Amino acid sequence: MSDSAKYKQVIEANIALHSRAAADYSTCEPHFRPENVAKVDAILARIFEETGAKRMLDLGCGTGFMIGIGKKYAKEIHGVDVTQAMLDEVDLSGDASITLHNHDAGTYPVEPGSFDVVTTYSFLHHLYDVQPTFETAYNALRPGGKYYADLDPNYYFWEAIDGLDRDGPYDPIIKREIEAVSHKDEDIQETLGVDKDTFDQAEYGKNVLGGFKEEELREKLRKAGFSSVDIFYYWYIGQGALINDESRDAGDRVRHAEVMETVLQQVQPLSRVLYKYIGFVATR
Repeated sequence: MSDSAKYKQVIEANIALHSRAAADYSTCEPHFRPENVAKVDAILARIFEETGAKRMLDLGCGTGFMIGIGKKYAKEIHGVDVTQAMLDEVDLSGDASITLHNHDAGTYPVEPGSFDVVTTYSFLHHLYDVQPTFETAYNALRPGGKYYADLDPNYYFWEAIDGLDRDGPYDPIIKREIEAVSHKDEDIQETLGVDKDTFDQAEYGKNVLGGFKEEELREKLRKAGFSSVDIFYYWYIGQGALINDESRDAGDRVRHAEVMETVLQQVQPLSRVLYKYIGFVATR
């Protein structure tokens, strides 16, 4: 199968999967949890302050996770997604002008230099090839504009989890990740009735390619034209269990999680295998 045919097949799989998931997407995806919203809000607020941004483009906007945060800071937002059912769920309320486009992010005909900020959140792993979307993001941005992507699978974590025995004698923390990483297709088929092949194609960058390597992301972003790239890792294994451990004081949980985070970041790149997700901020 040619690259163009495969590219189209992956788009069609995404439409099939997310047309079924749209109605419940905002309530079942973990990135909508308050603690994660606060984390993303802080990053986006900093980007808007640094750039003096007014116009934002959200590629792969889904049901509007980034739009919901961004409309507190932007005067105008454009959201792009291939699945109309997802766009139908976007909350258009608020003072920001919000325009939605039912289109593929990689071929979206953006006006060059017309945006201050571009975002893709938990989206890149749904693509057959990220390069066209990187080029859309670059072309959309004015000089000095910033492209923020987050919550995509870290290759090194996915590789390590996939190498473990499903029935191995592991701690529940690891067992949970084995199910979530290596056997998510079973849950999707049971809850949404979407078959394994469709799910794998719809999450091509995760289920087929195994996630994203820092080195490859840097290379592709540089190829698209970005002048600088800041890569970061997010959500280390066991972090959720530590934060939600009700046997400990709530304040202690957060402090302990922060101490662990500080140590793990200090020993990068050795510790990157422990982080589930990867993200970046790239500057035009």
